Amino acid sequence: MPSAEEILQRMRELQERREAAAKPLVDVLAKRSRLLEQLAELDEPYSKAYVDAEAAGWTAEDLAKLGAEEPAKRPRVRSRRSRSSAKRADSQPSAAASEGSSPAGAIPSQDGAAAAAATTASTASA
Repeated sequence: MPSAEEILQRMRELQERREAAAKPLVDVLAKRSRLLEQLAELDEPYSKAYVDAEAAGWTAEDLAKLGAEEPAKRPRVRSRRSRSSAKRADSQPSAAASEGSSPAGAIPSQDGAAAAAATTASTASA
């Protein structure tokens, strides 16, 4: 029967072999992680360049023939209509603001709320 010290020595040797076998994997994982981060940094510029190429007249089929894959995420672009309507809304004061009324005056009342307020007011005065 092996002694406790012999068992511990075998365990250490086994652990060292396992660590040695895992080291190349750990090295590759670290390198892979760095490369994936670099690739993620290129996603946005790639998407923009792809959309710009389409806007210049290239079709998705033409770009695929060149080896350019359609981007997974296209850049978010606001339409001209939403930008121009947002500018108009900002430049024109609202009717409530020009009349000097409070923002609460613009909130429509709810059917049950008026009745509850009247009941509470009559109960309080009684």
